[in-house]
Amino acid sequence: MNQIYTSDLLSFQKRLAPTVDSDVVIDRPKTEILPEPYVITHERKIRFKLYYPNARKVEMWDYLKEYKLEKNGDYWCGEFDMGEGFIAIFLKVDGTSILSEFFPIGYGGNKAINYIDVPEQDHPIELLGENHGSVLSDFFESKITGQLERIMIYLPPEYMQNTEKKYPVLYLQHGFGESEISWSTTGKVNFLMDNLIAAGKIKPFAIVMGNGMVKQRIDGELKLNRALYGQMLVEEILPMIEKKYQFGGSKEKRGMAGLSMGSVQTTRTICAHPELFSEVGIFSGFLRDRIVGDEEHDGIVPKSGGQSYLKAMDDAAFNTYFHTFFRCIGDEDWFLPRFLEEDEIIQTKGVREIRKIYHGGHDWNVWRPCFADFAQMIFR
Repeated sequence: MNQIYTSDLLSFQKRLAPTVDSDVVIDRPKTEILPEPYVITHERKIRFKLYYPNARKVEMWDYLKEYKLEKNGDYWCGEFDMGEGFIAIFLKVDGTSILSEFFPIGYGGNKAINYIDVPEQDHPIELLGENHGSVLSDFFESKITGQLERIMIYLPPEYMQNTEKKYPVLYLQHGFGESEISWSTTGKVNFLMDNLIAAGKIKPFAIVMGNGMVKQRIDGELKLNRALYGQMLVEEILPMIEKKYQFGGSKEKRGMAGLSMGSVQTTRTICAHPELFSEVGIFSGFLRDRIVGDEEHDGIVPKSGGQSYLKAMDDAAFNTYFHTFFRCIGDEDWFLPRFLEEDEIIQTKGVREIRKIYHGGHDWNVWRPCFADFAQMIFR
């Protein structure tokens, strides 16, 4: 089997052995160039060769399964079919969980995580052509949280050469335990946008990604209240962004979308402020808020969906507020029963939607194609 891919985001051509943030002692040669820690073969398997010479045991998992590595000299080796797309990698060395330099680093589960991207045969995400957009970070002092907040912004390729034009903007949210960097790192939303624009499948628009894991400082302690994100978006992020950049400026040039927890934040926000947004995307997608800590119901919500913000859908004019109302989920998502329950809410309230079920679970291998399809529906 021949090597056809190496890691997609980090180069390991001349990397030395990684250190381990634990009490495990590992020899680290100062001049030796180590072999690639992993390659993806023609058969789309992942072949590992990890340098842990002093380790007695190295364990590796993805989200669902353990993969047995065998010691071969100074290296721990194995070759596995782990599927395609985004694959989370979790390592333990002699019982200590580590974040390894061997792999790209993303963010999920309220912490930095390792991962590998196996290029998908049916939905490859790759850089096409030479004209690419930019991802930048910006900051603002939030009066709501009492601290400095960061937002990530995607600028389409032509933005810097056409700063007089007013671009549409999508306010795009991550899921629980993720952050404002998730869509542009593990989600690769900038690559998706570049490719769709290059193919002429969408008109260029900007994307703003904020941190939905909102924390307030109360009595000197930071406490999570992710239900505040809608208020922070409407009162602070949106006005700041649309004053500073050539984005939005009207309902017709604004949309909001989110995955998982971000879908709840989207539903709450567009129901409270239908005058602000024309495009709505609910990925792996919830209407009702069942995350523990909801300020109205403390995370326990009746099956019928009695939360007050959903009353906005009873308005006969609700369907006239949005050009697109897209709701989707994976067929192996553990929240699929809840999604199917909420079909009844949509039908009872008479909400016109575009609904799609993808193959896959509650992960980026569903959310990436969700976004790509949604992007082609909006700002037409």
